[in-house]
Amino acid sequence: MVGRLLGGRYRLGNAIGTGGSGTVYLADDLSLGRQVAVKVLHSSLVGDEAFVDRFRAEARLVASLADPHVVSIYDWGVDGQAYLVTEYLGGGSLRSILSSGRTLTPSQMLTVALEACRALDHAHRQGIVHRDVKPANLLFGQDSRLRIADFGLADALTGTASRELFGGGGVIGTARYASPEQAQGLALDGRSDVYALALCMVEGITGHLPFVAETLEGTLAARIGQDVPIPDALGPLVPVVAHAGVADPANRPTARELGRMLLDIAGRMSRPEPLPLVGPGEVGVSPAFGEPTRATPTVFSSPTEPAIPAPSSSRPVGPRRRWTGLLLAGVLTVGAVVGGAMLWEVSRPSRRAVPSLVGSSGDSARSLLTELGWTVETRDVRQDGSDSGEVLGMRPEAGTRLAAGETVLLEVSLGPLRLPVPGGLVGVSLTEAERVLTDAGLEVGEVTRTSDEDMPAGLVLEVLTSGEPVPQGTEVGLRVSAGPLPRQVPEGLVGLMPADVVAELIALRLAPTMGEEYDEWVVAGRVSRIEPPVGTQLSVGDDVRVVVSMGAVPRSVPAMEGLTLAVAESRLQVAGFRNVVVVGLSDNGGDQTVDRNTLVVVSQDPASGRQNQPDIEVTIVVQSG
Repeated sequence: MVGRLLGGRYRLGNAIGTGGSGTVYLADDLSLGRQVAVKVLHSSLVGDEAFVDRFRAEARLVASLADPHVVSIYDWGVDGQAYLVTEYLGGGSLRSILSSGRTLTPSQMLTVALEACRALDHAHRQGIVHRDVKPANLLFGQDSRLRIADFGLADALTGTASRELFGGGGVIGTARYASPEQAQGLALDGRSDVYALALCMVEGITGHLPFVAETLEGTLAARIGQDVPIPDALGPLVPVVAHAGVADPANRPTARELGRMLLDIAGRMSRPEPLPLVGPGEVGVSPAFGEPTRATPTVFSSPTEPAIPAPSSSRPVGPRRRWTGLLLAGVLTVGAVVGGAMLWEVSRPSRRAVPSLVGSSGDSARSLLTELGWTVETRDVRQDGSDSGEVLGMRPEAGTRLAAGETVLLEVSLGPLRLPVPGGLVGVSLTEAERVLTDAGLEVGEVTRTSDEDMPAGLVLEVLTSGEPVPQGTEVGLRVSAGPLPRQVPEGLVGLMPADVVAELIALRLAPTMGEEYDEWVVAGRVSRIEPPVGTQLSVGDDVRVVVSMGAVPRSVPAMEGLTLAVAESRLQVAGFRNVVVVGLSDNGGDQTVDRNTLVVVSQDPASGRQNQPDIEVTIVVQSG
């Protein structure tokens, strides 16, 4: 396979690992210019259309796992052989560490197991059970961070072609890491992965794996009904690993619970040294014992009586005579049992675990479930704290195994519960409106301030909703009055009648106040002055003083009898009297050029000393002196 181009873009390099389902190659992604790992499955699988469909569905499902401790799947396809493209991790695996003769300390193993629990918990909550947790699938990057590989692959290897390839039905996965319920062919959940992780923890610290017999059948039979024996070398991890390795899955912790137990004891353990990473190419690509290039799954007819292993193309273990005798005896004594079990396995409808889709988009959940072969029904509900379109619940629950065509009910949110927007908010203060909305389970949203001629500043003008009920906690926008626009004192009011000025100010919603004053130049009864002056900006309701002229200040008429006309006129001018009528000039023929110094005032009207306005008419009578 070295040098072969898959999918038109992945150039295979050296093999870096091998296992029961295929071989892993370091490859170059020619499209993106990066190194990737490509797992090429056995060519016999491509002829099984059901397997190809399951392989694609499982790859798509596993690719949706978003956890930093799950190997990222970049691509998958079929090009003569089915292949899976993942991120390349240069730190090797726990298997490569053990194969190099190294082991981990309890502190190092706790760190690895804690990261594994996080990945498994994430997958289990999506309804995905790994089914093949083993050291070879616990990979490390150069940063020593763990990633778990081959999620979903064991579940895909359950079809006809894979049973023929791997020697019949029964256990799919690596036999010596199988849980007791997996060895018996029972239904599995995430606690089966927890059991396998417990075995990996024992082997990772001691270098030895419990329940290893001369044959795979013996290996599986040894663990049925038996708890995992935990050596003292695990130190503080002993009680935790013992709990994870109990035979009865009902008494086993979930991955999340195991992770919490590991965290509880982490503070009592020493700081771990860096992991002794071994690159994937440093120890060869040969599988470890129990991890053959062709797996040999086994069907058990009872918890204590293993059936004869199905035919395998692998080279037999032990002397040929012993193997032949055992095979013939088994065929003669329990052949009927094996045949019946295989017939049941072939006829059983394919079932898979329902993924956990709570919290995802209803549209994407519906699409995924339909693609996986189930009928999807939806029920709309409302729930506080949820977003519209969010999946709130599933029936049946995640992890339930269903056959194709069965129905999955999704409860999809229409959004939070809806509440009516309180009435009576228009005209109240912003503070009061906020209190009313909070009491009703809503919040004040954006506040817009606009001028309004009729509403005082600070009062609510409008509630910015459609009037329909809204979800609890919705922010309700308000439009609040900024008060009327400013006014300016108008021009042209001086000299008008007071009533006209007052009417104009009232129309501007200003408040006129009246006053009077003497004014030499404005006729009495007319407006002589406005305060504040023209052009001043005022708010509605501000006072404007209207000052009305009382005319000029009254003054005394001077005494002019006996004075010459010139002197009399001068005295009247100084006193401010402007309208003077001179009587007696006509005696001189109307000659206005007469000498005013020769004419003498003989009488005056009004008399001297009288208080009069300066615009009255003063008459003086003159004659020649």
